[in-house]
Amino acid sequence: MGTAILRRYVLIGAIGQGGVSTVYHAVDTRRGRQLAVKILAPMLADDRHACENVRREAIITDRLRHPSVPRVFEYGDAPLPDGTVVPYVALELLSGVPLIDRLAEGPLSWPDAVRIAATAADVLAIAHRRGVVHRDLTSRNIMIGADCIKIIDFGLATAAVAAMDAGARPRVLRGRPGWPGVVPTHPVTSAAWPADDVYTLGVLLYEMVTGRSPYPSGMPPAELFGGRFPRLAPTPVLAVPGLPRAVADLVRACMAKQPHARPRSAEAALALWAVFDRLRTADRFLGADRATA
Repeated sequence: MGTAILRRYVLIGAIGQGGVSTVYHAVDTRRGRQLAVKILAPMLADDRHACENVRREAIITDRLRHPSVPRVFEYGDAPLPDGTVVPYVALELLSGVPLIDRLAEGPLSWPDAVRIAATAADVLAIAHRRGVVHRDLTSRNIMIGADCIKIIDFGLATAAVAAMDAGARPRVLRGRPGWPGVVPTHPVTSAAWPADDVYTLGVLLYEMVTGRSPYPSGMPPAELFGGRFPRLAPTPVLAVPGLPRAVADLVRACMAKQPHARPRSAEAALALWAVFDRLRTADRFLGADRATA
């Protein structure tokens, strides 16, 4: 493509297309590095809500500062060649594939599923501590690389209704001059609870170890959010060979119909890492036994 913005970022080609923005593979000519640049669609330049969403996502992603969240290098407003000014975000360029593509091949081994879920729970715990709810933790928004796992797309993230999972009141995250604070900016109907993210974590873990959704096929994803669908499927019973009882119990707890009955994200992260650490310890002992046999 070769289009340059801010006389700095040369856009090579689109690598992701969303409903309101496009992500480009780009080169930072000042630092000589490759990165990703997310730009709002020019046709939405005058849409205050759409602009706010891109800005909010940039600020939230930047403030999380977690190794499993893409690094934000810069964000602001950029004039395009035609004179249109749109918000943009310069991000770490990710490698790997979306988890949804991997699940198309079948279920994951339960140790891999636990590692991915533990990483996601870690990110949620940090976000919830800062008074932010992701609201879109799905297999589409997890990137699996050779040596990393990244939780992406905080475009739907919003302020927690109350810091049930954080132990403190939600904070207003401040942006750069001219950019509004992140929260609260949405109408009451879009408010969310940390327990909503915990519910979707349970759904995600179920999908990873079974290769299927715990819900009837054809149910719209929006109706699953937060477990608020009035005719929820029964809490799933996992029958996966070798799956530790602690993992099956955690899935059921995360998908409890009553939000207050679900564990906090930090608790879920600790439980999942404990299972994974026990597995690694067992593997080390087995490896040592094989070496001395």
